[in-house]
Amino acid sequence: MGQKSIRIINNEDGFVLGAAILVSAILVLAGVLSLWTSNTEVQVVRNEGLMVREFYHAEGGVIDALVNYNNGSTNWLTDDFMVDDPLIANNTVVSNDADGQPVATVEARCITLNASDTSLSLQADTLPLQSHIAPPPEGSGYSLKYFEVRRYGITASSTDGNSRIQVGAWKVFNKY
Repeated sequence: MGQKSIRIINNEDGFVLGAAILVSAILVLAGVLSLWTSNTEVQVVRNEGLMVREFYHAEGGVIDALVNYNNGSTNWLTDDFMVDDPLIANNTVVSNDADGQPVATVEARCITLNASDTSLSLQADTLPLQSHIAPPPEGSGYSLKYFEVRRYGITASSTDGNSRIQVGAWKVFNKY
């Protein structure tokens, strides 16, 4: 019985094959998990890049509207806009990139003391309630006697609609 148990203990036939299959299976599993993780990371980075681009498009639309309020492609401060009642005055324009491709939709309207219901998006219609016409801000250099400011809300949405930026702006006018 002693020799039989020693022979069984010393018999290693097939052990290397089993160990090699086990190690190979572990390596294949590690490789598959590495590929899965790297694919997920690539998708996360791609989505983050798209979101950042969308945000910059919306921000560019706001900047374009602030700079080109009365000329260019985002000419929203038109004569009709100025003549309309502030509760209904609104304008929607498209901001384009240097190649002429649309990057954002810009919605402008007057900020008023009363809630208004224009044909704009819900976000553009939901602005803080303030007086539309007010004296110039302190320290602006404009005389309270001769000038007044009018407040506007500008909402820019990227072309895909995933990013939206909203700002308040004021413009100085001579008192009539």
